[in-house]
Amino acid sequence: MTSIYFCYAHPVITTAEPRTQKGRATRERLLACARDTAIANDGHLEIAWVAEAAGVVPSLVNRYFGSRAGLVSALLHDFFGRLRVQVLDLNLDDQGTWLQHERIRLEKGVHFHYTDPAAVVIYTRLSREPEVALTENRHIDEIVKHAAANIRRGQKRGELPSSVDPELAGAAMFGAMQRVMVTALGRTPRPRPDRVVEVLWRQIAAAVEIDP
Repeated sequence: MTSIYFCYAHPVITTAEPRTQKGRATRERLLACARDTAIANDGHLEIAWVAEAAGVVPSLVNRYFGSRAGLVSALLHDFFGRLRVQVLDLNLDDQGTWLQHERIRLEKGVHFHYTDPAAVVIYTRLSREPEVALTENRHIDEIVKHAAANIRRGQKRGELPSSVDPELAGAAMFGAMQRVMVTALGRTPRPRPDRVVEVLWRQIAAAVEIDP
């Protein structure tokens, strides 16, 4: 289960988004090199390594990300942004009841994690300064708020019990997803995705007090 905690730290040094297409392309290329470097080095990341992988000088990486902490924060933004677009923000209301469309969302979530090699590194091994951990906590806070709003919609339609606490249930759902995926992705061989879905569905059902 993910714990939400408060961290007092200096702000992460970042830079504004590039205004030109060339600048955006360069930033995306550097970010891709950073992601590959972090995966290849078991979560360890240095500006110089990314620069070498990209064939540029370290000052160019600093120009786009401000610092190592800014680069790591950008990786977190990229990962959680893709998770939201591909899974969390999907409007699945036309797929049936809350139970039906959230089962579909869960299946998509497991698929996302199984096919994204950065997932286990982002969750467990990516070395962090305190200010980067604060960035991650903000992303998790947003995910929990998103899940809580989703649960409230199910309650409003009478598909979920009114006794369920949406924030606590949302935190339990994402916490279970995160920790189960870390365990599954770290095993050799990995368990079948459908088995992971079944385990997580029981956790979701318990969180919202329904029969799985």
